[in-house]
Amino acid sequence: MRDRKLRQRLGDIPIPDYEEEAYLQTLKAAGKINLHPERQRVSRREFFLGQLPFISRKVWAAKLILTAFLILGILETGVAPDQRTWPLLSVSAPLLCLANVNELCDICRPGMREILKAARHSPGEMLLVRLLVFGFLDLSVCLTGAVLAADLTAGLLWQAVLYFAAPFSVMCAGCMIVINRCRDENALWYCTAWGGFLIAAVSMLRASAVPVYEADRLFGWGTAAAAGIVVTVLEINRLLKSMGGMRHEINYGTAD
Repeated sequence: MRDRKLRQRLGDIPIPDYEEEAYLQTLKAAGKINLHPERQRVSRREFFLGQLPFISRKVWAAKLILTAFLILGILETGVAPDQRTWPLLSVSAPLLCLANVNELCDICRPGMREILKAARHSPGEMLLVRLLVFGFLDLSVCLTGAVLAADLTAGLLWQAVLYFAAPFSVMCAGCMIVINRCRDENALWYCTAWGGFLIAAVSMLRASAVPVYEADRLFGWGTAAAAGIVVTVLEINRLLKSMGGMRHEINYGTAD
């Protein structure tokens, strides 16, 4: 009974005549529209540039302030460069690295991985952008400080680079180990403690009778830099795998 009444009501509804010409014109108009959804996707370059504004302003400000203090400090040591220039490079390196860790911990903190893995670009790609940006900036600061320090002390450029690279790479290695193995929100504090330990160690060695900045100690600085770089690369690779995103986890599984 209800179906019969429904058919009657539907039959009372006026249906306009079908115009085949209008239908064909609609198809022709749709064919002239060049819609390519794949072209509307964000390219790698656009993704890279688009990530820069998401880096905290505090990180940019911290790196700018530390760089300014490093350059001004090197210039101010022109009177007695051998006494303070090399330690200034060594102490500034962990601080610059610590500014980077603050941003990395924001991405890797609990709860953020689950949110970021729902995005088209994986958290690993977001992390890689920041590592590349920070690496380029820190390398520029290192070379700038090394050139100034070598010029003031009449020393070798590679020697100045080594005094900066050794504590920087060791700091990076320790921080990456902490980020990979610490799953709580205290990772930044652990990295800060590690940086404080390195700064204190450099300062104590400089104040003691140990000639850490003599030419015969360069092998030790080089060994520390090489070991730090190797550990940092291995830990970054592990972190990128653990943050590879949903497609990566389907193919390779999780690293946790």
